[in-house]
Amino acid sequence: MFQIRDPILILYMAVALLVSLSIHEASHALVADFLGDPGPRQAGRLTLNPLAHLDPAGAFVLVISSLAGFGIGWGKPVPISPWKLQRGFLKNLPNGPLVGMGIVALAGPISNVILAALGIHVLARLPISQSFVGTWVIVNVVLAIFNMIPIPPLDGSRVVMALLPSNLGFRFARLEGYGPGLLILLVFLLPGVLQSILSAASGPLLQVLGAM
Repeated sequence: MFQIRDPILILYMAVALLVSLSIHEASHALVADFLGDPGPRQAGRLTLNPLAHLDPAGAFVLVISSLAGFGIGWGKPVPISPWKLQRGFLKNLPNGPLVGMGIVALAGPISNVILAALGIHVLARLPISQSFVGTWVIVNVVLAIFNMIPIPPLDGSRVVMALLPSNLGFRFARLEGYGPGLLILLVFLLPGVLQSILSAASGPLLQVLGAM
């Protein structure tokens, strides 16, 4: 979540989110394709074209929330079948589908961490607006942290499923139907809790990235 009211910063944030969310979703698609699922390729998601990853509802919420003084949105989920993630060691695991989904899920937040590091160590040295660079870094740090919250359908929930024993992982997966409601509760009814989570995790992550 971003507390922004300056029109220029809102524009910077929108650009950073559009590019970063596209790379985030494309990373999911690329890893899923590598692990054996042809679905993302068939759906045309192995691309950095933002139009392929734009979710109308997520874009609408982004515009409205930005005008309200904060920005939050999401991209179109990549179509992935856990049972088709069968490459390599995943074939021999009883919870192979969950582990595969966990690996695919991690690809998104990792891409945002890499983009934040590029902002600190590359973009900051270029003759461009440092306000844009700062917005770029914060957007990607927040995207990485927010998506790792273990609430379905966020990436963190799939990572938790992959780490749990297979019986518990599959039980946890059945709770996905309640995830959107919990996520709405966290974002819109408990914004202070969300802000505390993002603030507590962003400082250490920024320190690590700055020290690289």
